[in-house]
Amino acid sequence: MTPSLRGIAASFDAIAMTALAVVLTEGSFSDPVANAVLWGSAAAAVVAALVVLLDGPVLLGWAAVGYIVFAGLLASDRVVPVVLLLALAYVPILERPRRSLALGVSAALLCAVALGVARSL
Repeated sequence: MTPSLRGIAASFDAIAMTALAVVLTEGSFSDPVANAVLWGSAAAAVVAALVVLLDGPVLLGWAAVGYIVFAGLLASDRVVPVVLLLALAYVPILERPRRSLALGVSAALLCAVALGVARSL
C-alpha cells in the first residue's frame, strides 16, 4: 500500500470514528463511559492517523491502537465491537516497528493492559 493510500485510509478511519462519537453521544461530553470509549477512541484514531500522515513515531501509533483496544474491551461493562474493528482497521495501515507485526501488536496490547490496570486502581 502506498503512503498516500495509507494516509487516506487512516484519515477516513479517524473521521468515521469521530462522526460515530458525535452521532452516538449527540455531541455531548456528559457521560464518562462514553467519553472513555467513544471520544477517547476518536482521539486515539486521530493520533494514529497523524502518525501515518506525518510519518511520526511508530510506537505512538501502536499505543493509540492500544487505547482503542482498551476502550473496546475494558473501559465499559461490555465489549464494543465497532471500536475493536477500528483497532483492527489500523493494523495494516500503521508501519511496523522494526518491521515486526508481532512487536506492534505487542506494544498495543501492553498499552491496553496497562490502561486496564490503571483504571482498576
